[in-house]
Amino acid sequence: MKASCLALLLAITLVRCSTTTAAKDDNAMFDLKITNGRVLDGTGSPWFRADVGIRGDEIVAIGDLSASSATQTIDAQNRIVSPGFVDLLSWAQYNALTEPALEAHVRQGITTAIAGEGYSPGPRRPDQLNETERWPRLGDYLDELDRKGAAINFALLVGSANPREMVIGNADRDATADEMRQMEAIVNQAMRDGAIGLSTSLVYVPAMYQSTEELIALARVAAKYDGMYFSHIRSEGDQIDSALDEAFRIGREGGLPVNIWHLKIGPRVNWGKMPGIIARIAAQREQGLDVSANVYPYAASGTALSTLAPDWAMEGGYGDFRRRLANPEDRARIAEAFRTQFARRGERGVYISQIFHAPHKQYEKKYIEEVARMMNTTVDEALIALFAESALSPRVIYFLMNEDDVRYALKQPWVSVGSDADSPNAKVRAEGVAVHPRAYGSFPRVLGRYSRDEQLFPLEEAVRKMTSQAALRAHIYDRGVLRPGMKADVLVFDPAAVRDLSTFEDPHHFSEGITDVVVNGVAVLRDAQLTGQVPGRSIRGRGYEKR
Repeated sequence: MKASCLALLLAITLVRCSTTTAAKDDNAMFDLKITNGRVLDGTGSPWFRADVGIRGDEIVAIGDLSASSATQTIDAQNRIVSPGFVDLLSWAQYNALTEPALEAHVRQGITTAIAGEGYSPGPRRPDQLNETERWPRLGDYLDELDRKGAAINFALLVGSANPREMVIGNADRDATADEMRQMEAIVNQAMRDGAIGLSTSLVYVPAMYQSTEELIALARVAAKYDGMYFSHIRSEGDQIDSALDEAFRIGREGGLPVNIWHLKIGPRVNWGKMPGIIARIAAQREQGLDVSANVYPYAASGTALSTLAPDWAMEGGYGDFRRRLANPEDRARIAEAFRTQFARRGERGVYISQIFHAPHKQYEKKYIEEVARMMNTTVDEALIALFAESALSPRVIYFLMNEDDVRYALKQPWVSVGSDADSPNAKVRAEGVAVHPRAYGSFPRVLGRYSRDEQLFPLEEAVRKMTSQAALRAHIYDRGVLRPGMKADVLVFDPAAVRDLSTFEDPHHFSEGITDVVVNGVAVLRDAQLTGQVPGRSIRGRGYEKR
């Protein structure tokens, strides 16, 4: 009996999904029918056997549809059929316009991406526009996305840094009453352009200089349009309690739900504190505050190396920071801050992933202590040298978290998933840039490693976290569940085969096991092959007013 079960499992694993396409039949009941699947509907309920019928961009029937015709049919062959995954933190909004296939996202099963961590593609002042940031209004970006199309859907938050930079710039000071009125008007327009909420990234310039009161005022504007608040909080280390308190206060006084991005705790001295952090969030939920979090399932983060610099040194932006390095007194203070940071993070804690200065390319994919040895200097002086010669901050991967803390956060029923990653384009892949593996593996890693292999939670719970729960956190009400009347964002995947292959040492590998991805009723991945279709669209918030 056991041998027979194993043989059956192996057969299911090896057989690919079979897809058939008929000539266009105007009398067909469905445009697309997915048959012979085990349906996990996204609610957390156990799977059930059913077919899924799609007409246009909507699911119109679920059940035994064997008697109904369809223009196209995907035979799931006993694999799982689920809603598409909602990535609560993507950075693919720019690549979507130039390489719309977004293969790394699609092969993870992502069908909707939430983007705009602290800074959004518009609005900007006319004098701030350039080839990369060319949208005076957020609506201009969303309109361009809809004209060009992408493989997946995008919903955008308006970043708090946008109005701050437009009105005040990168100065470390409070806003005046008139400046607050200007910033509130900018957020108001962005919500009417289709933003789904307000976001902050409070460890970067200029958002690090925004007061809690300023953010509450902007949050109140977003709340008028059913918006929510997503935040990269001010501290994910020693000061995390005060950072959480600020997020709670913004949600409570701003009158809108709170979502904490990439919940984590580090460095080593803070390992083991995640249960206390979770308890604090849970207590707020018990008191009625609508607060939740998301994570990427890795024990390392990725960001700009300039995050090691003290806040005062970054006032005015990265260019002013580099100029301060030429002042002996400022340089000494910055060097001391770097020594403190390195002492806390330790060896093999700071991995230089990308440098935007050709003579320094030899230092890429090295830990900072290795760079220092190559330069025959100290770690603090090596860091200063990297900054002094690079017009853009180098990129870094920080190995600062503990795997037990990651697991503890991930298993909470109100924690979802956000990749915090772009979908690497062909040029990045060809050059072998040291990207974080979360760009390729976040969602399959939850299904494979954490659900199937480590049994941190059942498969239906893993799917719920990444579908219905995530959609509702972004106030997207017509996706995330397989049900008639919902938008047809659907996956077919093999639960025994799904896995992430990307590693820190060798990141550029697509995940395996997700064979079919349907977005708005159109297949963008069939039998594990890209179709070239771009049915994705912008998803706009309730405040949207069409121009």
